[in-house]
Amino acid sequence: MIKMRTSFIVLCLTLTLFLGLSMVATKSYQVYSAEPTKGITVEAIEKQGIRIWSESGCGTVYNLGDLLNLRIKSSRSGYLTVFDLMPNGEVQVLFPNKFDRNNYIRSGRVYEIPGITDPFQLRISPPKGRDQILAVVTENREKLVREDFSFYAEKFPKLSDSKGEVLQQVKKGVEVIPDRDWWAADSCEIYVGNSSKPYEPEDEEDAPTEETQGPLKGRALIVGIESYSGEEFEHMGHNYKFSDLQYSLDDARAVEETLTGKVEEIKLLTNEDATYGKVKKTVKDWLGAVDADELALLYFSGHGAYQMDMSGDEDDGNDEVLVPYDYARAEKFIVDDEINDWLNNLPAERIVYIADSCYAGTSSKAVRSFTMSNTKSANQEVLDDSIGKDLMGPSSMSTKGTGKQLVALEASKPNQSAIEDEELKHGVFTYYLIKGLKGDADQNGDGKISTQELFEFSQEKVLEYTKSKQEPMCSGCSRENLFLAFVR
Repeated sequence: MIKMRTSFIVLCLTLTLFLGLSMVATKSYQVYSAEPTKGITVEAIEKQGIRIWSESGCGTVYNLGDLLNLRIKSSRSGYLTVFDLMPNGEVQVLFPNKFDRNNYIRSGRVYEIPGITDPFQLRISPPKGRDQILAVVTENREKLVREDFSFYAEKFPKLSDSKGEVLQQVKKGVEVIPDRDWWAADSCEIYVGNSSKPYEPEDEEDAPTEETQGPLKGRALIVGIESYSGEEFEHMGHNYKFSDLQYSLDDARAVEETLTGKVEEIKLLTNEDATYGKVKKTVKDWLGAVDADELALLYFSGHGAYQMDMSGDEDDGNDEVLVPYDYARAEKFIVDDEINDWLNNLPAERIVYIADSCYAGTSSKAVRSFTMSNTKSANQEVLDDSIGKDLMGPSSMSTKGTGKQLVALEASKPNQSAIEDEELKHGVFTYYLIKGLKGDADQNGDGKISTQELFEFSQEKVLEYTKSKQEPMCSGCSRENLFLAFVR
């Protein structure tokens, strides 16, 4: 652990990165006598409609090394800002921050700082002092403080003004809000070590009821196609033929079972239910009904293929596709451009795409692929692209600074096959995904499975089992704070 030390430290923000490293950001403090702030007080700003409290209760005296967890609940939806008013008069913004820039919260929900997916902790360290934490929520975006600082230049930006000056700015900021526009504010005091003020815990009887930790909020759509017609399909200069698979249904059902209790809502589409039209409608309408702060997951087990690129956006001249149940009747595949459009336009800010399929043609019965013959001239260049890479391309919302986190896990490299295994009774990739989600991928022992951990675990195991014939890929896996499951 790397620590930056100063002469006076009260509250130490431990930022745990899921690369096996830790970084500690510190606040400078002086011993504080707990005298009232001169001029405007925090209490003068408070207005009913929002509650902020610590896990141990406001007024709590914290011991050194204790973790601080804040909870906020608003009676109406709006834009939240949380200020930390330090003992020496300085002010730091806890929320929004560099890790979470979207400060819109919904009514009736309990929000936590740190949240369950945040890669940092708030840890108490010496010396003694009093912190006042102020939460302000406004119906519309409001300028509560001057704009002569950058919110995201630091992980938790420190304002250049003193506590009294910031309180004056906030008070003026809410005073000019039109009467028709709603706002609310609340504060919570905590103490480090023995406070010079007698310990008087705040009565928390009227605090909002705390949510219990359950499955991740969001939806997972699981698609598994094992039965294909086997009939030839002429499409864009090629004859395609797809044989039945052995374990795609087992894969889909096992993923559904594994995610039950880990993700709030799950829908399973298999074989005749997994037509082009139904997959499209379910992604856009059902998966598209998730809220911005929820998870949207799409899993596919079945045949993949490629076709000639008609839009000119592929370096290798080929579009990667997923094969629906009714490919011959519908006379179409699910093309990478469509998947890109569907997923990047979901309202969810955390999106995960997982596919146990491949795009390379072969005649082997042990792999999830296809046979193809030319009926006229067509591009035969070596494949060097995938749907996951396309999802991270220039048109992706996750690369445009929108705050979206989009991760794609795929069974193999573009020119490799996705292998089904009789001994495992699954696709090899899905088999190790399931083991990872059940806990084997929890590399740091924190009880949570991140997409990075799941990828690293499955990649290592698949390479080992297939003797390097199949290597899973991940696009977007540098976003380690996107979690898929809790395992304890």
